[in-house]
Amino acid sequence: MDRWVTVAGLFVVFVLVGTGPLTGVDVTSASASTFGDGNATVSEVSVDQSELGLTPGRFGTNVTYLRVPAAAITVDAVSQRPQLLYIVSVPGLDIRMVETSVVTEAGTYRLVPDDRAMPPGRADGTYDAVLTVRVQSFTTDRTLARTTVTVGDGQ
Repeated sequence: MDRWVTVAGLFVVFVLVGTGPLTGVDVTSASASTFGDGNATVSEVSVDQSELGLTPGRFGTNVTYLRVPAAAITVDAVSQRPQLLYIVSVPGLDIRMVETSVVTEAGTYRLVPDDRAMPPGRADGTYDAVLTVRVQSFTTDRTLARTTVTVGDGQ
């Protein structure tokens, strides 16, 4: 038993020394989905508001779906690791959907939320939906576009 405790203790010491600041080995590098500091220069935000709607489910599912359009964001320049957020909020239906993407280089980013199912009878009217696109990091939080759209009966 004492031998295994000694072996385990030596292993822990080896790992701690081997990955410490003196060796330069970094075992805590950020993954591709981790955002941090930074900012992004955005030239265009496009959301086809006509695609937002409440539609019945198919194949006899007896549910209503909130169909949400994609947001296309054109990034001209980026520093470090900010993220883009696409927030779809329908307070009258108690729905808030958030899609994110870490920005690593210039280009066009598409954020596509999944459709949201609701039980029958829950969406029987018109509701205000707020579509917001933001750039966010530990040092930046800026709204790029925000619009309110009516969704539901009589769209």
